[in-house]
Amino acid sequence: MQAILLAGGRGQRLGGVNKALLRRAAESGAESPTLLSLWCAALDARGIGGVVVGAEELAPQVPRARFALTQEDPPFSGPAAAVCAGVRALEGSAQQVLLGAVDVVDPGPLLDWLLSLDLRQPEWHGVLPHDQQGRPQWLASVISREWLQHRAAQIACGAERGQSMRWLLGPASLRPVTMPPGLGEDIDEPAQARRLGIQL
Repeated sequence: MQAILLAGGRGQRLGGVNKALLRRAAESGAESPTLLSLWCAALDARGIGGVVVGAEELAPQVPRARFALTQEDPPFSGPAAAVCAGVRALEGSAQQVLLGAVDVVDPGPLLDWLLSLDLRQPEWHGVLPHDQQGRPQWLASVISREWLQHRAAQIACGAERGQSMRWLLGPASLRPVTMPPGLGEDIDEPAQARRLGIQL
């Protein structure tokens, strides 16, 4: 398995901060790792490398032995464009690709749950988690690399700009699975950051 980690959003509802560089509130006075560092460490600990999609300023946070850094063109073209950029930058021969969002604040339990699923069912192109309210979590899905590469190759140059994950992955046959409560909590607004102990 490899991962495409989206780390290049504008963070508009958080005042324009780069969410990849946010940190948990430190209790001991020591500086906490960034969310991007937490994600890279969690993936690496589980033997997963891949691609981080984000700005060049993130380079010091990205362990290049395991992860490439790329960015959609133009920047901030939306999640579908970011995933397509990640697909085109993937190397290696992994058969499955995990799509992740850097603003999920506790990646370890989410990754362990995804890895516990039966991901080798040939009648499906992958799995699409849904939260407890039934909402699809596109950026916690695991998709066939072959399907992703075929989909990216089908898209005319630039057509992915401004498009949603539903637009990108909607044609795939994805097995729905319900996420356990508490997994995949992310940050979109200041109240969520405060509740999850993230410094702004």
